[in-house]
Amino acid sequence: MEFTAFLGLFSGVLLILWAVMDQGALATYWDVASLRIVLGGTVAALAISHKGALLRRLPRLVLRVFGRSRMKAARVRDSLVELAHKARKEGLLSLEDAIEDLEDDFMKDAVQLLADATPPEQIREILDNEIAHQSEHQSRGTALFRTAGTVAPAFGMIGTLIGLIQMLTDLDSPDHIGAGMAVALTTTLYGTLLANLLFIPMANKLDERDDEEVFLRRMIRDGILGIQEGLNPRFIEDKLNTYVTKEAKVKEAAVERQPELEDERSQLASDD
Repeated sequence: MEFTAFLGLFSGVLLILWAVMDQGALATYWDVASLRIVLGGTVAALAISHKGALLRRLPRLVLRVFGRSRMKAARVRDSLVELAHKARKEGLLSLEDAIEDLEDDFMKDAVQLLADATPPEQIREILDNEIAHQSEHQSRGTALFRTAGTVAPAFGMIGTLIGLIQMLTDLDSPDHIGAGMAVALTTTLYGTLLANLLFIPMANKLDERDDEEVFLRRMIRDGILGIQEGLNPRFIEDKLNTYVTKEAKVKEAAVERQPELEDERSQLASDD
């Protein structure tokens, strides 16, 4: 599990609960009907907006948010350099024996292309298509959480309006107005809290994961093409070291690209 994501969620919930309990009883902010409106409306909106196959991926997407990334640039570099040495000594066909020891499926497919003596232009085309396909596939998962982050506050407001209507029908009892207003506003609280503490941050994390994976797959592609060309393993290592030094910059770029990514996600969702 990624410690920072878990720590962020835990500390956020803890600080909010602390503030709530400091101002009064926790039970004051608990309303089952409000929770049903927000969660029920959000789930219904997701079911309408996205395909069932995407909704069934929800548990895996949550695990992807809080799970630790398996690939790191340094490990990818070391694996590719090792493959380059093996290919230089024993030939490309010998790489087929190393496929089962690789952890990443994309790298396995790329090495298999080498072992099959696929021409370099076809290797580049196949790997580029796979990178684009996987990025689009992952972006649909991000769109799921962005939709939830958009509609949850709206359903919170809807619940508040419902509560206000019910309160206004009971104006003959002034003593109930204050309590009724508090319950009505609880729904807005739930919707805003879920959107800004859970759904939107999870979408941002998935965007970051996608950028990291695209970055590392391009690194694998370049390393594989270098091996196919018969380049010296030391030269390949020097080339891949540029990816290792840029790994932190990719994470920064993911934050800067948020407006562009949101437009792309919205376009993909409308195409569905």
